[in-house]
Amino acid sequence: MGAISSYCIITYSEVRFSMTNTQYALLLLRRGLRQRCPVCGRGKIFKGWIKTYERCPACNFAFEREPGYYTGAIAVNLVVSEFLIAVIAVPLAASQSVSLTVLIVLGCTLPFLFPLLFYRPTKSLWMSFDHFIHPVSSERV
Repeated sequence: MGAISSYCIITYSEVRFSMTNTQYALLLLRRGLRQRCPVCGRGKIFKGWIKTYERCPACNFAFEREPGYYTGAIAVNLVVSEFLIAVIAVPLAASQSVSLTVLIVLGCTLPFLFPLLFYRPTKSLWMSFDHFIHPVSSERV
């Protein structure tokens, strides 16, 4: 596993320092959207629907950098979910053509459905954003 880690660090350093900040941000965005390791881009972050690997299967990077690391991802998930619920619910509630039953069904399902749908993307994009702001160093892998 050590040889793979060294390889990923070298690749990461070479890639990071040969790119502009915009190119690097786009690379991390692609890795986040693909739900791949922000360091090497090869290892998967999730091993199930919700369960994450503790370390990257390809480069052995520890995903959770510190206790409470994913709190920001949870907050972003909550804000995005609630914003979309408001964008959907307010116009429907203002419209008199939608029945009360439909509003109740939407009001009971969307607050549970959206956070589950956005869990994986917000978690992987949070890791990519964090790696853009706080790049990994070779001693932290």
